[in-house]
Amino acid sequence: GPEQRTDTSSLLHEQVDWNYLYLLARRHSVLPLVYSALQTNVGLIPPDQFQRFQQAYKENIARNVLMTAEMKRLIKLLEVKGIEAIPYKGPALALFAYGDVSLRRFVDLDIMVRKEDVDRGIESLLDDGYEISKELTDEQRALLLRTQHNLQFRRHNGQLIVELHWEVASHHFANSVQADELWRGLSHIEVSGTKLKSMSVNDLLFSLTVHGSRHCWERLLWLCDIAWLVSRHEPDWKLLMARSKETNNERMFLLGLYLCVKLFQMRVPDFVETDLRQDAQLEKLSVTIVEGLFSGVTHKPATPMEIFKYNLNIRKTWSSRAHYLRHMLEPTDGDVHAIALPKRFAFGYYLTRPFRLIFKVDR
Repeated sequence: GPEQRTDTSSLLHEQVDWNYLYLLARRHSVLPLVYSALQTNVGLIPPDQFQRFQQAYKENIARNVLMTAEMKRLIKLLEVKGIEAIPYKGPALALFAYGDVSLRRFVDLDIMVRKEDVDRGIESLLDDGYEISKELTDEQRALLLRTQHNLQFRRHNGQLIVELHWEVASHHFANSVQADELWRGLSHIEVSGTKLKSMSVNDLLFSLTVHGSRHCWERLLWLCDIAWLVSRHEPDWKLLMARSKETNNERMFLLGLYLCVKLFQMRVPDFVETDLRQDAQLEKLSVTIVEGLFSGVTHKPATPMEIFKYNLNIRKTWSSRAHYLRHMLEPTDGDVHAIALPKRFAFGYYLTRPFRLIFKVDR
């Protein structure tokens, strides 16, 4: 907005560490957004530094064009197979939130299908030349379909990565957007002249807060997505607040909003702002997150204990905390890739999981 543009101009009159700014923007995947903001102040920026940002912006456009074409192709491929699929994040989110696919950086494609169509979706991708990123037996794949919410595929030595989703998040991590509600409330978005089905603004906003929380809000891009989405669309705030309480995700949902209000002065209705002020835990959580976001140009992952404490504090009820503890103990692709167990000993993944958690936490 105008106020932010004025603030940017005044900051550019001060001494700027351009290398730090570039590397920090790259760390948070917001180089296209930073370049877009700098364009209105070209005269205040050293030409070589502006060209550096411009080059990154052009490279992002080239990659996004290819990724967008691939997403459209895959949606069509699945449709021909009789599988209803919707884009999730990636190009669709760039258009939905920013109105411009060039303003968001993404390195993979996320596609969502109904749970009953997952097996056919997997076979369709395999027939198309993709391979599951981590080799799995049939038994391991069946186990992950029960315990996880997506499966990753790759092609051309990892140059193309696709995540096939059947849920927004694991049921025990966050019972956020029920599958029936999601598929009943679809909207549409036009992608490069093609009309595609997409999540509604309410489902997308709720999903983004869950996704950011899964990763402890370690990337500024995820907050930008929310702030821009809210600035360009009008969510049903009463519905969202009611859903957050009904699903025991109230603090998780509110934290994403709180951070956007704090960092970007995002506007929310008065009754939402009242809830943001009443939960003192939100400020405590935000302080730690903001310190991490601006801790330097190199991301320092949270420790397993920090992740564990965060996930307990982000949940307000003991029942939701119990669900999270159960989620922690459910096998991931990392667990099944580490050791191949025959079907009759599949319970062994649940036994080895706690020991793997001591050394690494899968988020």
